[in-house]
Amino acid sequence: MSEKPKLRFLDAALYAIVMNTGLRWLPVAAAVGPASFSLWALALVVFFVPLAAATASLTERFHAEGGIYAWVRESFGPLAGFLCGWFYWFSLMPYFAGILYFLSGLAMATLGLDPHDKTLYLIFSVGIGVFVTAFQFVGLAFNKWLTNFGAAGSWLIFLLLAGLALYFLTHHQSATNFATSAYFPQLNFDTAILWGTIVFAYSGLEALGFLRNEIEGGIKTILRVLAVVGVAVGVLYIAGTGAMLVLLPSAQMSRLGGFADVLHAVFSHAGLPAIAPLALGLLALAQLGGFTAWFGAGARLPLAAGIDNFLPAAFGKRNSHTGAPTAAILLQGGMMLVFVVLGQAGATAAVAYDFLVAMSVLTNTICYVFMFAAYWKTARAAPIAGAWQPPGGIRTNLLLAGMGQTSTLIAIACTLVPGGDDAHPLTTFLKIVFSSLAMLVAGLVLYWLGSRRRAAVLQGAVP
Repeated sequence: MSEKPKLRFLDAALYAIVMNTGLRWLPVAAAVGPASFSLWALALVVFFVPLAAATASLTERFHAEGGIYAWVRESFGPLAGFLCGWFYWFSLMPYFAGILYFLSGLAMATLGLDPHDKTLYLIFSVGIGVFVTAFQFVGLAFNKWLTNFGAAGSWLIFLLLAGLALYFLTHHQSATNFATSAYFPQLNFDTAILWGTIVFAYSGLEALGFLRNEIEGGIKTILRVLAVVGVAVGVLYIAGTGAMLVLLPSAQMSRLGGFADVLHAVFSHAGLPAIAPLALGLLALAQLGGFTAWFGAGARLPLAAGIDNFLPAAFGKRNSHTGAPTAAILLQGGMMLVFVVLGQAGATAAVAYDFLVAMSVLTNTICYVFMFAAYWKTARAAPIAGAWQPPGGIRTNLLLAGMGQTSTLIAIACTLVPGGDDAHPLTTFLKIVFSSLAMLVAGLVLYWLGSRRRAAVLQGAVP
């Protein structure tokens, strides 16, 4: 059997960067003005740094497939591990569908097609989804190029915005007066929602754990990648938000429908409307790269479930030449296309889709509660000889675990806070809570079914 190709340092760093940077969060943060700087910096210290430390520590301690699923399973047992993996995997599906809608709309606009034609939207979305799914079968040795180009697309957009902002600053044409601005956010609904958004923007670093056994150099390379990503993400989010505020007033940012609209407005305001199509092309490339990276990482969860016999044995196998988990990729691709169809197939299906999205909002963040609890527990265990430790050793690990857990719990509370303009705040709150409970029940049912299968396999009743 030939050795499976692995990601080298640069490929792994670009893979992690494209998964952990979301340009769409820049106008969201800029909409509240320079006060968002303090939230970006605070979240970097109290959430991202603990997340990086937890990822490094747990990746080094646990070598099994499945990343966060394996970490929680080994720390608290198979039920906790299964539920964490289920929450994490399911929450990716609306994210995938959302990217497919964006890419489809961009492609249709470029070709001059009617953006309101739902049939065309569905055809383009399914087509792009099938392409990305099929591309996963060639393995990381080839699909890493989409993620590499995606990372390049993100940074080229950032450099375009930063260059324009620098020009406007040096010519005293900033849309924001930074000298008289408030740099500390008010304690209100908008700030609560923004905190949850910023924590979510910093999330994703733990996905490196899914690729632990597919990165050349193992934990040593992962530690270097974590350091590079930390600097890159901090610069992009804080400096990128500043660039946005130089180029457009915060009030205008809140009125725009999305990052594509912001790019149009920025370049039109700068007198360079011809650059907007180029920026949108780079944005599409960045989104496609991030989609490919997350799809590849997410498929490692059904793979791990197959190895643990919660799914049929085929899901626990890889292609001997490419290393791709074929059955896991097919399952995930099929589930993703179900979400795509639900989102575009009429009013009744749209209600179902919105319900599924609501279920994923809270449960995605809950996964970090599991993760930081595992980090806390393992931090108190006997250290592994020669393993990485932060300065201060066990005490620092415990401090970081506590900071990360506290930040996560506050972010969860913030996701439950309805917006100030919500006409039915209690209904919104109950919808999120009950939909998340429905997802928990679904996870428990799947665990029960999987446990029966696992027991039968261990007894030799199922091949």
